[in-house]
Amino acid sequence: MSANANIVPLFPIYQHPENHVECADNLTYMRPLRSESIQLIVTSPPYNIGKSYERRRELEEYVSQQSQVISECVRLLHPRGSLCWQVGNHVDDGEVFPLDLILYPIFKNHGLKLRNRIVWHFGHGLHCSKRFSGRHETILWFTKADDYVFNLDPVRVPSKYPGKKH
Repeated sequence: MSANANIVPLFPIYQHPENHVECADNLTYMRPLRSESIQLIVTSPPYNIGKSYERRRELEEYVSQQSQVISECVRLLHPRGSLCWQVGNHVDDGEVFPLDLILYPIFKNHGLKLRNRIVWHFGHGLHCSKRFSGRHETILWFTKADDYVFNLDPVRVPSKYPGKKH
């Protein structure tokens, strides 16, 4: 069931009494939702590279559109919640624009605090001929305040050298 009866999802992806995932236009879906009602927001927005699901825009227009989405996410984020924003690079005429660096000031202008800049490395993707091929994306993890939910133990990676002090 949709979180808002006025929004018709494109299709439900996962349904649960307390949690759900839907495929819908993000701003249309988010605007009617109650402020500070979401504990965790994880998103991987389009990178403005002309994929089938996006229209390629000038970088300034793209950043302006992303700024609207970021504003809605901040409005919806619970005071103890987390916002994880996964981005790659925008490439224009062979020049690389790292979207995490471009979007970071927008998050800071909303008063969010960066907790981690997580690098997701993968071994696939397109091969470049005039630069090294991009094999990573960045996840920016933000919170509104210092009192936030973080459960380390379920995701903790065991120490390679247990007991090492130095």
